[in-house]
Amino acid sequence: MNIKEKNIIWLNMFEGLTLNKKEEILSLFDGQDIRKYFYSKPQLKQLVNEMEYTKMSNMLDDYILENELTYCEKNNVIILFRDDPNFPQLLLEIDSPPLCLYCKGNIQLLNTKCVAVVGTRKPTEYGIVVTKQYVKEFVDFDLTIVSGLASGIDTIAHTTALQHEGKTIAVLAGGFDCIYPKSNSYLARKLTENNLLISENRPNCPHLNYLFPIRNRIIAGLSEAVVIPEAGINSGTMHTKNFAIDYNRELFAVPGKITSPQSAGSNAIIKEFPTAITTEPKDVMIAINVDLNKNLENSNIQLDILSQSVLNYIQTEKHTFQEIADHLKLTASELNAKMFELEMAGLVIKLSNNSYIKA
Repeated sequence: MNIKEKNIIWLNMFEGLTLNKKEEILSLFDGQDIRKYFYSKPQLKQLVNEMEYTKMSNMLDDYILENELTYCEKNNVIILFRDDPNFPQLLLEIDSPPLCLYCKGNIQLLNTKCVAVVGTRKPTEYGIVVTKQYVKEFVDFDLTIVSGLASGIDTIAHTTALQHEGKTIAVLAGGFDCIYPKSNSYLARKLTENNLLISENRPNCPHLNYLFPIRNRIIAGLSEAVVIPEAGINSGTMHTKNFAIDYNRELFAVPGKITSPQSAGSNAIIKEFPTAITTEPKDVMIAINVDLNKNLENSNIQLDILSQSVLNYIQTEKHTFQEIADHLKLTASELNAKMFELEMAGLVIKLSNNSYIKA
């Protein structure tokens, strides 16, 4: 690791420093070891406040930085800097790319074709269904799903990608040791196995509130398109929408009920940007030049008569398990086996109250 890279890791140990401040400090020292030449640059006191300066002056010993690097190595944290060939090229296009990315998992995903799927933390049943349908089809066409590991739409996007053996990247606001929400700690561990967690913040950086909108620029920057299945008007998702526009990414929102608070943001986006409307996943894939014929052979799944009957019945609206059984004149055990089979194949989505709809 060269001097500049060590300088970056050392600066990342001070949570209050903004990206702009870090870049100004790096420029001031111009390739010199900041810790070694710390007192030779009086201009530094104009770049940081008194508290920051004092904290820095107390952390100049080599062992402090070495402990940080050792911790990352022992915990399988890979650090990618902007000039690393594995650093996501699309992210370099934005006006404020991270100085580095802390990564756990499969870093090869960073340069795959990515689509962001983000939205409300309190989705309706409609939002859940839409998210699962879109993510499943994106996975079928080998797209990588990017989201923020938040509750609601983000969690559904990641778990649906895993369910269908797809690729997914979670972008964290804080560090790997401070997963938020805590209920997603298991999901985060799962993602490190074959998929990926990333953050621009050191592993034990807490999930401070101001970091979430800053994190959203990475979600948009990594992705060729940002898809919003459901979002409220004051949702943090609206920050991601703004970044998508700033970075010239394709932006899509699924229309929802005008009486639903969870769709107020999505509907507002469509009202402002009519071309952002999407009613099926292929709208997104056409916009980012996905070959819709490449998986055609995989879509022609051979279904038996009973499976087709089930899918026809739940094609346009949800039905309870009992309604399906009554309609098809099946016993509970007969239908249970069939619904499990269809759910595992990703052809139906199980909802609350033991009801189903076609995926």
